[in-house]
Amino acid sequence: MSEYSLSQELDTVAKLGMLPKGLPHDVKNNLAPKITLRPYQLAALERFLFFMEKYPNRPFSPHLLFHMATGSGKTVIMAAIILYLYQKGYRNFLFFVNSIQIVEKTKENFLNPISNKFLFSDQVRIDDKLINVQAVSNFDEAAPDAINILFTTIQGLQSAVLSPRENAVSFEDFEEREVVLISDEAHHLNAETKIRLTQAEKAEQQSWEQTVTRIFQANVSNLLLEFTATVDMEHEAIRAKYSDKVIYDYPLKQFRQDGYSKDIKLRQADLPPIERMLQAVVLSQYRRKIAEAHGLHCKPVILMKSRTIQESNDNEAKFMTLIEDMSGKDLRDLQATSMEDETLTNAFTYIFEERGMDADAFSQELLVDFSPEKVVNVNKLEDLHDKQIRLNSLEDRDNEIRVIFAVDKLNEGWDVLNLFDIVRLYNTRDSKANKIGKTTMQEAQLIGRGARYFPFKDTDQSDAVEEKRKYDKKIKHPLRALEELYYHCSHNPKYLHDIQNALRETGILDDTARTVTLRVKSKFQQTELFKKGHLWVNQRLKNSRDTMQSLGDYLPELSFTFPRLMTGQVSEASAFGSTANESEKSDKALISETFTLKDFNPSIVRFALDTNTFFCFEKLRKYFPSLRGINQFITSKKFLARVKVKVSGLAQDIETMRAHQKLEIIQFVLHQIEDGIKQGSVEYVGDRNFIPQELKSLIVDKTIKIGVQGETGRSWKKSQIEDLALIDLDQKDWHIYDDNYGTDQEKHFIRFLCEKEQQIRKLYDEFFLIRNERLFTLYSFQDGRPFEPDFLLFLKKANAKKSVVMQLFIEAKGQYLKSHDQWKESFLKEINSQAKIHVVFQGRDYSVYGLPFFNNEGQMRQDFESAIQEFIPAPADN
Repeated sequence: MSEYSLSQELDTVAKLGMLPKGLPHDVKNNLAPKITLRPYQLAALERFLFFMEKYPNRPFSPHLLFHMATGSGKTVIMAAIILYLYQKGYRNFLFFVNSIQIVEKTKENFLNPISNKFLFSDQVRIDDKLINVQAVSNFDEAAPDAINILFTTIQGLQSAVLSPRENAVSFEDFEEREVVLISDEAHHLNAETKIRLTQAEKAEQQSWEQTVTRIFQANVSNLLLEFTATVDMEHEAIRAKYSDKVIYDYPLKQFRQDGYSKDIKLRQADLPPIERMLQAVVLSQYRRKIAEAHGLHCKPVILMKSRTIQESNDNEAKFMTLIEDMSGKDLRDLQATSMEDETLTNAFTYIFEERGMDADAFSQELLVDFSPEKVVNVNKLEDLHDKQIRLNSLEDRDNEIRVIFAVDKLNEGWDVLNLFDIVRLYNTRDSKANKIGKTTMQEAQLIGRGARYFPFKDTDQSDAVEEKRKYDKKIKHPLRALEELYYHCSHNPKYLHDIQNALRETGILDDTARTVTLRVKSKFQQTELFKKGHLWVNQRLKNSRDTMQSLGDYLPELSFTFPRLMTGQVSEASAFGSTANESEKSDKALISETFTLKDFNPSIVRFALDTNTFFCFEKLRKYFPSLRGINQFITSKKFLARVKVKVSGLAQDIETMRAHQKLEIIQFVLHQIEDGIKQGSVEYVGDRNFIPQELKSLIVDKTIKIGVQGETGRSWKKSQIEDLALIDLDQKDWHIYDDNYGTDQEKHFIRFLCEKEQQIRKLYDEFFLIRNERLFTLYSFQDGRPFEPDFLLFLKKANAKKSVVMQLFIEAKGQYLKSHDQWKESFLKEINSQAKIHVVFQGRDYSVYGLPFFNNEGQMRQDFESAIQEFIPAPADN
């Protein structure tokens, strides 16, 4: 795929640190409280803000494309952009897409506050004014101070503007108003670009693409924002069209690598469709039981995919009979014939042995959980429309749909997180001569849609991100079942090859992924350190904020500058410009004056506080535990009484400021204070007291899933680093695992220790290197951010009275990541002076240390060698 010029430029801007950090107050505060923007979503929005505000030679009517993976949350980005553009003066938004079901789904997300996927806060407040978000059928209905959204299909939009009728949108609507056009699944707009037509044919063609282009160009202030995951950038004409329009490119491959998708398992079974359906039912129920055992609500959904509507209806009837007639004997027979199927065997073992459920009871449970009212068929468009809300809320607790029968009505715009099984109930293929067929590619895209991750919190990993995979390095963990999507198909090696190629092309299948087992060397398991030793780590604590006594503890500066006071003055000037005297008069009339908030009437200050929910007393007490009341917050010099604000405007207006102007100034200052407190506050801190954990309970053989990217994922023996193969890692007893699949810098560090081995043995009785394969987590002292250092180096000395064990945390880091992860290096250095161990433990004197980042080259190497000399001094010259 070719690179895009605009996207490349913004990549460079991002690397130079020139993008705005964070979002405007009225954007982030008006998104739904449950929404936490993911790093890539924030990156997309920061690029958009930069483009709108600072990009040189920006076109007056921007046309931009967000090329982002299926499931990456494009509608969240749309909502944030709508809020931002409202601030910039836009009021009218046209949302259009190819299918009516996506329109209905999006309406729910934008307009229904009781939907669990509602995107806005309960009350949208911009510039401290309550803003209504409403749907309109044309822009004559638009309210001047509302967010007005016209939802339509591309087909409906074209019909309306080409065949004008009463109360429908027309081309004139777009000529007279500034409108933001938002196109979802925007690849459908490119039909005209891809077709080579004669000039006469182009003149006659009334395409969607032409219609949208005409609407966009109707007003010079219009914006066209496209969102899709599947623009065909391999097509020369489309690549040329979008080269200066792709503002952010986040492909499905990156989405998967970042951990935001399920993993895909392709299950081939040489069985008839009815038995593949039964396998999916058992595995689905197994997932539900695993979730319940861990205190999680998860109702797994199965999609039964047929080739034609008639086949789908027939398969649905067979499924109903299967469930109705099911017996315990059927399940025992399935178990007996599945002994070679590890996945299904694990499911039966868990249900029958660990949960102690007999086959007859299990069959009765399936009869209830897969009863007819929990099965839906969406093959008719009218049925799909009626069931769209239920299909868009499959994760809700009161939605008990377990099985969906479909042909192709769910190929686009279907937001579902708890789809875990897709059963392909036919055995045809359309790929030929190594060219992926259209149907196969649609199947791959459906798998990509189903691979959206089901977010959950594991109590054993309280700091893990809910929306990301957690068990790539613990693939035998039971909850790994909630991180995998099974695609069930018949045994057909040629089709399997086709679908694998299609999945690779979409990016959802990792070519290089494989499962490996890291084994703890038996010699290390015989050591005293393994049997009786401890690893010292800290914990994350809730930040009590007891030391926060004033605004100054959060904000280093309590002086603000208010934008120029609006005067309401009307003046006239010559079309050819002001005279010199007029310009002088205007400039001299402007003055600046600085006020403290105590200069304003307390009742106005209190009213301003009341309009901002952040400043309710209960919330303020979270940040200032010693605060006694709102009156103290207003009058004390620890708080608002010492806050200053500089106001510019005409002298006469500043001298005679009205109450509404004072209110506007105070509200502005409060927003700045709110942002400062939030940015300066942290919910957690890392405990400076380190506590022991038994090494033998942590260090076990580990089965992990890895993918090869450069050196990462390669075994030690297959490393491409020069001369590394000369080192026999098996013979290095101090390296506790039998292999290393780490990055190039991690392998360079191991070689560094090999070079130091003789010197270390002269100084210490024992030393051991442990790679941190999700063994432990540290927490930053400053804000409690979790951090898993790459290595733990134990250095042990013994004397007559006690042994001394030093524990060194080490992180190997690529040069390009140093600035991004600077907080980690700062934390490692803080460990040396701030970490506390209060006891001599079982006759051992432990101490913990952190070292600067290791890199094999340049200044980073020098800094690391300088720091480690405290523990491993360079040998004296002879």
